[in-house]
Amino acid sequence: MASERNLFLRIASALVAIPLLVVLVLWREPLGFAALVLLAAAIGLDEFAQLTQKGQPASARPSLVLIGTAFTAALFLAPQLAHILSIGVVVVFALLALIGAGADLEAAGRRLGMSIFGTFYVGGLIAALPLLHKLEPDGPRWVLTVFFLTFANDTGAYAAGRTLGRNKLAPSISPGKTVEGAVGGLLTGIAMLFVIRAFFFPALTAFDAIVIGTVAGILGPAGDLMESMLKRAAGAKDSGRLIPGHGGVLDRIDALLFIGAYVFVHTQLTR
Repeated sequence: MASERNLFLRIASALVAIPLLVVLVLWREPLGFAALVLLAAAIGLDEFAQLTQKGQPASARPSLVLIGTAFTAALFLAPQLAHILSIGVVVVFALLALIGAGADLEAAGRRLGMSIFGTFYVGGLIAALPLLHKLEPDGPRWVLTVFFLTFANDTGAYAAGRTLGRNKLAPSISPGKTVEGAVGGLLTGIAMLFVIRAFFFPALTAFDAIVIGTVAGILGPAGDLMESMLKRAAGAKDSGRLIPGHGGVLDRIDALLFIGAYVFVHTQLTR
């Protein structure tokens, strides 16, 4: 009964969220989609802080959310300053760690490391999506390609894992994931890209489909396992409860962060 209720909540949440997402992606005004990504960054950073900053000073969590979200916005507005902005993130968190170090130096070092990592992991990687969106002339198509690819990769991995899965991929982190599932997700992702190329995005070349699909088949599971590792270390089942039936924002964008960032890099290297 509980599983049926959870499935209903997942479907209902998707029916509400997906049309809004598609409208914002297809809307040529980039600030609309950028605002949605910025909101997702803030929530994702807060969830990351809840997982990694337990027992830390009260200022640790809002500092991470504020600086991480500002980093996302700054990368979108001035990507040419990415190196300078990255230096600023490290220096600001280092100063905050020195100010709040007190007697617990071990905790201060751990807080410093997780704060810097969280800013780049969530705030930095998610910035690739609005940057991809404002590329001319096919930005929205690239973003939708990332979403469809991530969905295909995840769905293919789930289906192949359930039917063919025998060998565990990372049993200490996520016992349900298998090597066969990962291969199934990779192949499904490549197939999805060729479908997108044929019916939706002719500028996507066969080379793009094979290379992006292959890399996404590796990075998608890696992103998923990354977040699973954080949750397991924190003793949490989900990163949050914001999305009924789905958990938190990080639970929904863990693979998307890695795949979206790679696709943006791919466009910069090949276009």
